Amino acid sequence: MFRLLNLLGVKNKKVVAIIAFSFFALFIMIDVSSGNSTPKSADGYTISSYNVVLDVKEDNQVDVSEDINVNWNSTNHHGIYKFTPQWLKYTDKNGKTIKRKSNIYFLRSTSDPYSVDMVNKKSRIKLGDANSYVSLGNRNYNIQYTYDMGKDPYEGFDEFIFHVYGDYWGTAIENPTIQVTMPKSIAGCKINFFTDKKRKENVNEYVDYNVEGNTLYAKFDQDKYMSKYNKKLETSLTVDIELPEGYFNGGSWNYGYGSFTVSMIIIVITLFTIFKWIKYGKDYPKVAQTVEFYPPENMSAAEIGYIYSKQTSKKLTISLIIQLASKGYIKIDEIKEKKKEIQITNLIPIPEKIASFEENLSKPEIEVKMLKQSDNNLTAAEQTMMKFLFHDSNTKILKSNFDKFNEVKDSLINKGYIQILRDNEVNEQTLEIEKQKYNDQVTEYENKVLKYNEALSKMPALSELETIVYNKLFESKNVIILSEHKTLYMAFDEVENLLDKNLKDAVQDSASTKKMVSSVILTLIVAILSYISYVFIEDLDPAWNILYKLNFVCILINFFFTIFMTRKTEYGEKITAQILGFRNFLVTAEKEKLEMLVSENPNYFYNILPYTYVLNVSKKWIKKFEKIPMPNLDMGNFDYSNDWAYYSLYDDVYHPSASISGSSSSCGGGCSSCGGGCSSCGGGGSW
Repeated sequence: MFRLLNLLGVKNKKVVAIIAFSFFALFIMIDVSSGNSTPKSADGYTISSYNVVLDVKEDNQVDVSEDINVNWNSTNHHGIYKFTPQWLKYTDKNGKTIKRKSNIYFLRSTSDPYSVDMVNKKSRIKLGDANSYVSLGNRNYNIQYTYDMGKDPYEGFDEFIFHVYGDYWGTAIENPTIQVTMPKSIAGCKINFFTDKKRKENVNEYVDYNVEGNTLYAKFDQDKYMSKYNKKLETSLTVDIELPEGYFNGGSWNYGYGSFTVSMIIIVITLFTIFKWIKYGKDYPKVAQTVEFYPPENMSAAEIGYIYSKQTSKKLTISLIIQLASKGYIKIDEIKEKKKEIQITNLIPIPEKIASFEENLSKPEIEVKMLKQSDNNLTAAEQTMMKFLFHDSNTKILKSNFDKFNEVKDSLINKGYIQILRDNEVNEQTLEIEKQKYNDQVTEYENKVLKYNEALSKMPALSELETIVYNKLFESKNVIILSEHKTLYMAFDEVENLLDKNLKDAVQDSASTKKMVSSVILTLIVAILSYISYVFIEDLDPAWNILYKLNFVCILINFFFTIFMTRKTEYGEKITAQILGFRNFLVTAEKEKLEMLVSENPNYFYNILPYTYVLNVSKKWIKKFEKIPMPNLDMGNFDYSNDWAYYSLYDDVYHPSASISGSSSSCGGGCSSCGGGCSSCGGGGSW
């Protein structure tokens, strides 16, 4: 098998092991078919008559009526039961074993309540009342149903074969009779009666039968047969009529061949899945991991985390906040007096923009004093204005131009009702003064911008992702409380979308991803087909059950190959190897090496800190620096060593206005730690 897989190009040891395991399962699976158990022998009753009437249709369906007369000599029974196998297994006239599916429809009883359950994969029809027991003496039971005999399996002839009653009743069956009405003439047809499925025990000499038109009447002298051959109580009776080819039309699907067909479809789909994996999912040669002291160049913690975890997450955005702190752009503090809310300060304050000249210009202002109350000597307009101006006080300050007041102002002054205490209208002189003030503000703002840009030039460069978070943090002011921030949570979507846009196709082979989706669909189809096949096969003999086992193995193969369908690009393999090498160093680095790196870069610990979060090694990383002296970096008094740190940041960012509480400790300053018609009536008995 391993040589065959290598020839197919499958050299991945993990995949080879999966395939080998799957086929090994084919031979170690527990046989799903149950063995046929013999019903317990019945006692306390005899069957005084057993009459079966069959009305056979041209499409291989039979209307069955069974009358069973029982003589009860014990009252500890509820009634009788009989088995009707859904799958039929018998030997035809040529000695060939036939397996066929049959079905019961329109079951009914004209005598007693009934129920149906499954025992050993056979339908058990129970007649009687579970809440009461039988009375001594005779009782007649009747059941009727339609029996689908299954598709004719023969070439050159048709056959009707029916097990009139089965064995294992555990009691004598007296006067069994059968009446078979065929859809067409059976004159000249060979008729035989057997007591076994293999047609070895021909009992024609013990059956009194005759044919009238299309109807066969028969009576089995069971007592004579059993006494001659010293038989036990248990026996059975099968009628067989050999018919000319084409006697039956239609019929149900041959479930054995149907199962085989379904299994072949499953195998083809499985082989197709393997082919797709070889073409689209087979990984490129693995790149050897090397020891990396730093993350891949020009990659943020969020990008590293995305490639490592193979998915976006809120943690990636949070790592960018920590990365901004490590680069010296921000400081993160816990405000303990405010239920451990988190404050973030911009260490490079962004100059606040000034308003436009028009917005900044002082507005005209008029102060008006009432000299006497309004009366009828005033016009309606003047009275209205007086009411508006002095409804709550004797003085009023009006800002900006008030056109309606200007219309009546002079009249009210002349009549002695009002006095203007102050009127600072914007004249040319005032305008020049305001312009000078504004120009001074502009100059001051420009100087702040120059200083800001100069400060930025000395700072480590920000990636596009870091810039998104930085801008969201300080949209309106330079000091924020995370729980009160209204828009930062929007950065999550922006960061995640940008990560997908920039890295998904670069790292992950898009063709293999598409094939993975189609493989998922095919795997579901295989699972459905396997279930259908199981329904077909479940009652066949063990030789057929190999198909079910093979279908199960195919499900496993499809499932595992679907999992491994997606693959990285060549760039993805290379960058992943670097990331894994870097992560391995973070876990295994010795103190001497870390001391050397800190001497080369005093901020080494802080620069690497955000990456440890996304690579899930922050606690190990922090522990390594417990006894290594480091310079203080103004990152705030936020306890990075506690997992609560991440969740606290996450909760405050993603759920604004809902601060989180938890335990933390502060290192202080910047030394923060981080962290064909054959049927069977079967047997029966009492219950």
